[in-house]
Amino acid sequence: MRAPGRGYAAGVVHAAELVFHVLAHVRDTAGLAPSVFDPAWVAFVERHAGPSTERTLAEDARVIGRAATTHEALAEVQLLAWLFDDAARMAACADRNLDALSAADVDDPGLLPLLVESARRAAIEVLRAAAELEAEVYAALPPARHDPRALSAARARVERASPELRGCVVETVRPLRLRGRVRGARIWVGSPCDDEGPTAEHVAWQAAHEATVAEVHARAREAGVPVAHAPLEHAALVLLAERAARVSEGAAHARWLAHLRGLPAIDRAALDERWRAVVERSLRRD
Repeated sequence: MRAPGRGYAAGVVHAAELVFHVLAHVRDTAGLAPSVFDPAWVAFVERHAGPSTERTLAEDARVIGRAATTHEALAEVQLLAWLFDDAARMAACADRNLDALSAADVDDPGLLPLLVESARRAAIEVLRAAAELEAEVYAALPPARHDPRALSAARARVERASPELRGCVVETVRPLRLRGRVRGARIWVGSPCDDEGPTAEHVAWQAAHEATVAEVHARAREAGVPVAHAPLEHAALVLLAERAARVSEGAAHARWLAHLRGLPAIDRAALDERWRAVVERSLRRD
């Protein structure tokens, strides 16, 4: 596992930071699994930049919330975060709609047609504009303060319970805070911070969870198991818990797990037979 931290030049704002900064303000999505609505992040930004109601952010967040009313819709809107690597490149395209962009304008060309053809394209365009408008506010926020030695130590411990993590690129996207995202071998997690959190231990375990989700997804597809969000997440939680227990990190994993609400039983026996077989296949490969 590479040290969680920007995989880009110091001082450069990642476009995903701006996208998730906006999405963290979308209160109407709070009940959906892919939501990143975060009252703690909203309060932190308000302390340093004033309330979102004083900017266009509040109305943009309402528009996005009215459009992204299902798990699938919100997940689709969030794909914008991977389109550009840095905010400057996103800003360079601000005068054109998505359907006017070419593959050469973006960093993930494969995503462009998906976003252009999306039934939620209007909301995606609003999200993109809101992210660009919030760039100055975001850049002026105080940096996250944390001890990098704590993060290195947490990473070393967690890797023992997460073999797949070693092959992933891990980057911090601060507005994700307690959450994470994975796409391919690229993992985004919140940034450790002594002020609004999370802890270095939490960030490391979140990265491990994202790597485990990607692993279980791949194993399920190999086995021909239809993939749906809830059983996939359940299987990943069970697999990581068992691995953590094997290396005497069960207590640390449980501390991370405690931030989640409404969890199913973290027990292999609670899994559907097909997903239990997927977990067992992963454990045999360890």
